[in-house]
Amino acid sequence: MLVIRSTKNLLRDMKIDKTITTIDIADPFFSWHANLVFVNKRKHIVLINDLSRLSLTLAGIRSTQYKNLENIFKEQLKNYLISENINNSTINEYLNECNEAFYTTTNNRSVLGTLNDIVLIMQEVRKEFDNYYDLNRWNNDRVYKSIDLNNQREYLRPIDLFNKELEKRYIGLFDS
Repeated sequence: MLVIRSTKNLLRDMKIDKTITTIDIADPFFSWHANLVFVNKRKHIVLINDLSRLSLTLAGIRSTQYKNLENIFKEQLKNYLISENINNSTINEYLNECNEAFYTTTNNRSVLGTLNDIVLIMQEVRKEFDNYYDLNRWNNDRVYKSIDLNNQREYLRPIDLFNKELEKRYIGLFDS
């Protein structure tokens, strides 16, 4: 189950009814916070994974694409992870578990703060990228997720933490 925790601005733009279901309990690995942002006069949706703080920017989104947002997100995530040389089998296993998407409101101020930092950086830098894989790679190289490993603080790039979690959950499935 994929949970997309949208800001009020995004929910309003998507024209999602205010009687949205609140989902408090969800695996943070399958939970993504999302925000609507305008960069260079184009509408983007920036998503950030609750567990790893991996961000994904869906660029140039049109209002007519909202009904297919779940599939656009999964396709863009897959393409980005492949560009980061992540094992294709583990990517597919993750996406298979994202078979149904639920839209709800944000619930984690820490994740929302990181999401807002990414949005601010994107708006201030206004850097042009050759493609959106480069934009996502650039974003994920600048924000680090602090984790506790053996009672020691370690800072990992979001892509490294996301990949580590993929391997932890799925890599044993493909051993012969």
